[in-house]
Amino acid sequence: MTSQKLPKLRLLLLSAAVLFMTGCTDRIGLAEQAMADIRNQPAQPIEPPPKAELIEDFVYSASAQRSPFLPPSLVNVQGPTTFIDGVRPDITRVKEPLEQYELTQLVFRGVVISPEGQQYALVQRPDGSVASVRVGSYLGLNDGRIVEITPTQINLIEIVPDSRAGFVEKPQSLVSPIS
Repeated sequence: MTSQKLPKLRLLLLSAAVLFMTGCTDRIGLAEQAMADIRNQPAQPIEPPPKAELIEDFVYSASAQRSPFLPPSLVNVQGPTTFIDGVRPDITRVKEPLEQYELTQLVFRGVVISPEGQQYALVQRPDGSVASVRVGSYLGLNDGRIVEITPTQINLIEIVPDSRAGFVEKPQSLVSPIS
């Protein structure tokens, strides 16, 4: 290129850059103006919430029937109904080590069978240590007695407070995270 054309090219590039930057400031200015217009508008009224409807209480009439969510093995151990009059936790019973944890803190890790044929479940504590339990042992904070051990879960019956200042037996499961 010749030395005469070089200043003209620089001037042309500088002019294009100034025009381009001017276009950006116009868009920014337009956006700022639109935001200022929105801020200056009066606040829109908010619709009041709808009136609450009174709904009559529903009386569940199938409570004496078997729950479709329980495995048959638990129904046989639990008995014909879940609401058993006179159910109370045994406060004289010595608590087992795994009864100091909530069931959500315990992890079922597997099953071991002793040489005598006794089946034990391996349960991991929150600190990572593992304990063995068998049918009849207790887990959790609600006097959960183990009633069945399968390869994938531990089924137990807990004694929990009900809404009538009494206690009911409630089935619960500790399921293996590995299926």
